[in-house]
Amino acid sequence: MTGGAGLFPGVGAYGGQQIGDTVANLRVDQAWGSAQVMGALHEVNATYYSLTTATAASAPAVGNGHPSDAWGWAAGAGVKILTPFVSQGDYLQTQFNVTQGALRYIFNTPNTNYGATNGSLQTLGVLSDGVYGGTLASGNTTSVQLTSAWGFNAAYEHFWVPNFRTSVYGGYDKVTYNGSANAMLCAGAGFGAGAGTASVANAGCNMDWSTWFIGSRTQWDVNKNFYLGVDVLYETMKSATTGTGGTAGLGTVGTTNFGLGSANSVENSSNAWLFRFRAHRDFLP
Repeated sequence: MTGGAGLFPGVGAYGGQQIGDTVANLRVDQAWGSAQVMGALHEVNATYYSLTTATAASAPAVGNGHPSDAWGWAAGAGVKILTPFVSQGDYLQTQFNVTQGALRYIFNTPNTNYGATNGSLQTLGVLSDGVYGGTLASGNTTSVQLTSAWGFNAAYEHFWVPNFRTSVYGGYDKVTYNGSANAMLCAGAGFGAGAGTASVANAGCNMDWSTWFIGSRTQWDVNKNFYLGVDVLYETMKSATTGTGGTAGLGTVGTTNFGLGSANSVENSSNAWLFRFRAHRDFLP
């Protein structure tokens, strides 16, 4: 959740969980593989309207009011196809997910924004279930504007021999803010003006962002209790834009410091590599 003039989701903007998520799925398993459709409902509970993002030390008074709760949702479908005609144990699986106001069902429960720095360059992406703003005194309050996102991923695992396998996987995720939410985020970051319904984004300021990735993992089962694994991952993030190409202003309003390190310019896209070696030993059956 992003509220007031802050950019950081969860800092004084999210009221916390009052009702647990409702999750359901329908699945079929057959000799050829399996398929599933699933969905979830997620309560998006805001705290209070305020000129600044609330903190534990300076929470706004109840008299400031707050937007009504909103209901986020997520839906998805996936399929796993066994391919023993290639090699025993092989399979292909893929999944597509879409959400409004429940982004962690796509991004695997991170609690931070997305972003990276490369010297003086920075990519940025706000990850929130919803955005709201304004104050009762100014008459410019908004309801919770739910954030939209969708994602797709696929993987294939091949068994060279029964105890030696390699997988290849990849995916794409996209986050989109509506016009009102985009204007509030841009204004709160210093790349626009106003608050709440009166927020206006400067030309070119767009908080939409996306990421795609591709990777591979190879595992050798030395015995039933011990395996060795090697992972390689490449990921690219397409940044949100400030409209100026610079980061001056990020974090200067509210309590959020979204500008990172010595970065002073927005990088259109950022690339990253990950290499990991793992040795796993089970000591209990």
